[in-house]
Amino acid sequence: MKASTKRILSILTAIFMIIASIFIYSSLIRPVYSEIKNLRSEVAGRLELVDKHKTSIDQVKKILGEYQGAVQIQDTVSTILPPEQNLPSAVYQISRLANVNELQLELLSAQQLALKPSAQPSLVKGVGTLRFNLRAVGSYEKFKFFLQNLETNMNLMDLASLKIEPQIKGANKFNYTLVVDAYYQSE
Repeated sequence: MKASTKRILSILTAIFMIIASIFIYSSLIRPVYSEIKNLRSEVAGRLELVDKHKTSIDQVKKILGEYQGAVQIQDTVSTILPPEQNLPSAVYQISRLANVNELQLELLSAQQLALKPSAQPSLVKGVGTLRFNLRAVGSYEKFKFFLQNLETNMNLMDLASLKIEPQIKGANKFNYTLVVDAYYQSE
């Protein structure tokens, strides 16, 4: 074969390959590539949706955690300030504290004072006060422990006034007259 015929055949083969590659590209690759682009955009959209849902779920969990914290705060406040007036419980606590600290209660009376509105009505309703007048007899050391226990009692109580008098000259026993305020939540 002549060199010119070989050149023409190689040129025709190159043209045929170019036409075949254009045909393959336009009929096979291009439609699949468009489908791949559509699927990629759909996957990206779904991943974005999943990320938004994860963010929403995290926000809901955070809000639930804050709500749980608020419930715990409400429970703590309800423990410190009982949700209603419970005179028997308060009397029992005071008499039990006196008994544990070896003080003899001679007098225990209670009266209800006027209600005070709350500064934070969402957590605590109005605050009511039960005032207890006590007269007790015992040693000064035991009385100090009684006051410490009263101060650290589960329910909120204040010592409003205190009067100490010796029972017998030279003895280690004293008469204590106390006014204690115990608080509770009111409607």
